[in-house]
Amino acid sequence: MNKIVNIEHNNERVLTTEQLAQAYECEPNNIKKNFNANKEHFTEGRHYYKVEGDELNNLRVTFSDLQISPKTRCLYLWTRRGASRHSKMLGTDRAWEMFDVLEENYFNP
Repeated sequence: MNKIVNIEHNNERVLTTEQLAQAYECEPNNIKKNFNANKEHFTEGRHYYKVEGDELNNLRVTFSDLQISPKTRCLYLWTRRGASRHSKMLGTDRAWEMFDVLEENYFNP
């Protein structure tokens, strides 16, 4: 796994969908599809943050290493709890292993 750019949002460590997919060794579309099929099990502000408008533009500037496309209109940032739910939904051994790594090394620096 490549080094993940540390992102703080609302004083909380978070991951983009792309970072989460990279960590879990799946496609970002898997994360998106799982989320869209299970939205009722996610709470904004607890499992994720939806960033758009000026907030997204500020994120692009602050975290230029992320290379967020100018075409992106909104971005989901996943909290530790949201990342945990995705590892459960993916259900692969790799996702479970990587959640443990993220929990120990990324979310708890």
